[in-house]
Amino acid sequence: MRRPLLAAAVAIGVGAALLQLPAAPTAASDLPAVQERHLAVIERIGHIDALAAEQHLGAVTGDPLAGWIEVGWSGEVPAEVQQVADAAAAEGIDVRFVPAAASAADIADVAASFAASLPAEGAFGLQLGAEGITVEVPTADAAAAGGSEAIPLDDAGVQDAIADARADAAALGVDLVVEETEELPLSTASTIDPVGRAPVQTARTDDTTVFSGGMRVMTQFRSGAFVSCTSGFSGVYGHRPMILTAAHCSDYRDGRAVRNYSGTRVGTSELVATLNDGAYATDLGAIALDYDARTLPRIYTGQTSTLAITSAMTTRPPAGYYLCSSGQVTGWKCDLRSGDSYVACYSSVAGQECVNVILVTSSAGRAFCLGDSGGPVVTHPNAEGATAVAVVSGIRGTPVGGCGPTGLIAPVSDLYGMVFGAQLHTTPLG
Repeated sequence: MRRPLLAAAVAIGVGAALLQLPAAPTAASDLPAVQERHLAVIERIGHIDALAAEQHLGAVTGDPLAGWIEVGWSGEVPAEVQQVADAAAAEGIDVRFVPAAASAADIADVAASFAASLPAEGAFGLQLGAEGITVEVPTADAAAAGGSEAIPLDDAGVQDAIADARADAAALGVDLVVEETEELPLSTASTIDPVGRAPVQTARTDDTTVFSGGMRVMTQFRSGAFVSCTSGFSGVYGHRPMILTAAHCSDYRDGRAVRNYSGTRVGTSELVATLNDGAYATDLGAIALDYDARTLPRIYTGQTSTLAITSAMTTRPPAGYYLCSSGQVTGWKCDLRSGDSYVACYSSVAGQECVNVILVTSSAGRAFCLGDSGGPVVTHPNAEGATAVAVVSGIRGTPVGGCGPTGLIAPVSDLYGMVFGAQLHTTPLG
């Protein structure tokens, strides 16, 4: 099954001659400029692959400071894609193509099929890499510590699901291995006021008519509890203003009332079914605001300080790139680096919810905390602003003080691929 075509790719055109990289930075230490040029190349290749009859793009990783990008590709590299790499080389970017047994999309399909067929409700994760899929099953103790049911690996139904998934992976020429681990994926919504857990570092609490991303919000779940999250990016679908956030922040349901942290209702959860209930599930949802609400192309980095959003990624973020985030508990920080694609199967009141996300690690040892869910994740900003990359989804591992060193993020590119006509608000450059 192919991923939905990127709506943005249709409007961009596909000729390699159209690739225009940002101006070359003066030094490799200019991280924002270097990453901007790298991501432009990666998005261009991704757009070409998305419009092809069959997808061949595999795992993509890079080192923006060392100046190289490694692109997995199944089959022969098309001339059009090679031309993009050649144009990048002329700008000092070394694009390397490495053989891939299968496309990233095909590997993701196997992972999604396995997650849907596993006859268990406990939390677990699937890490997707160039060599295949690693199924991470928490031990009984780890599951209990995370408030999840344990997955019985000796159960006949579970063993059958694993055997079927291994056969599907083998048909692609990749491996599927199962490992027991002391970690499990947890969404980072908080049912306890984060003030009682850790000092709130950022997020405006009282917006009612003019909105930026990164504000504190709360939603009442079916359990009756009010759940605390951070909003992501402002945007629009149809003529309706919205704020993109995490699907689990609304209990994976549309039609839930969303309030600011002063208690005033500001909107209703929408687009969750579209973005979360299909064969390819994401942890994205929207807060639909009143039609007369005004949204700004900015995110809060403090109680009053904001940062402009100048663009949004339309392909999934590659591994190896440096990111910043704004959460109501962790605050504004630039200590993240992107990793592999991941399927996080969260344990929830309504059962298991499996979503496609990306791993990130924190150089400071604290990626996200409970209450950061839905908050904006962006590239390192330049003088004009930053690029929208993802919203916070969760952490991998048992939280310590409500926080974890490894995070999970939901790419905003999935919004463009699944909700045609939706867009995030950005500030024009120049």
